[in-house]
Amino acid sequence: MTEKFSLPKKRFYLLLFIAMLSWGISWSNAKVVGEYQPSMIIMFWRFLLSAISLLPVIVFISPDFQKLKSSRREILTASILLVGYNYCYFTGTHLGLAGIGGVVVTTLVPVFTILLSRFVFKSILTKLTIFGIFLGLTSGVIMLQLWKYSYAEIIQNGNIYFISGAVIWAILTILTQKITQKVDTLLFSFVTFLMASIIILCLNPEVLDLTIFSLEFRFWIHFLSVTLGAMSFGTVAFFYAAKNLGSHRAGAFIYIVPVSALGFSFIILDEKPEMVTLIGAKLALIAVYLINLSQRKHRV
Repeated sequence: MTEKFSLPKKRFYLLLFIAMLSWGISWSNAKVVGEYQPSMIIMFWRFLLSAISLLPVIVFISPDFQKLKSSRREILTASILLVGYNYCYFTGTHLGLAGIGGVVVTTLVPVFTILLSRFVFKSILTKLTIFGIFLGLTSGVIMLQLWKYSYAEIIQNGNIYFISGAVIWAILTILTQKITQKVDTLLFSFVTFLMASIIILCLNPEVLDLTIFSLEFRFWIHFLSVTLGAMSFGTVAFFYAAKNLGSHRAGAFIYIVPVSALGFSFIILDEKPEMVTLIGAKLALIAVYLINLSQRKHRV
């Protein structure tokens, strides 16, 4: 039977689709803004403006701030991980290809998350999951063409930052899962964004550079897209839609990110993906699908 959607559900699907496009284009945005300012300065203002943009939502929903006390250490750790991921994100796109970064990170994160969950939550790995993990890791090697480079070249061309970013985000995903069982998701996002900006400011007070506001229009278009578009709107829309549609349906939309990342990098940056990259991307999508399929069957 064909599933009939109510008008609100149609809006949620449209919201998710636009959110995933904002995540996909953000890889190209990051490449462009990296031409203007060092990573730490961009990260500071990105976190600060994202936190400010979420403030009206926090005031509207009035979450329980008291629940933050029991998760202070975990939230601090999550903020540090968020800083680390964003450093890999901006540095990797500055040194390497934005399209490849968007594919590698978004497809390897589920693989690394499952592997880490095996040790943290003692979750059972089915044969289908193990095959999906193997396929996912293989796709990462193919997309990055690691056989062509020495270790020094892997660092120099930005690939090591994409791999590190995927590992960090996987750890952050598991930690977020534990924290948001106690703390409202939007409140958690707001606090981690704010704390991340404070951490960067403490590490490097020079990031409080107001000359960023005098940069040209091209910078601000891409910066607002990667900040208000991907981080504020994209994240909030994903969590909001997932709450109403369910995590499985919302999670399926993440498949749009690697495809749109390659598409936008071609349109904006004229990055033409090689055939081996497309093959690796297809294998990665199959791997993520098999892992998700295995997890659904295991829950049932």
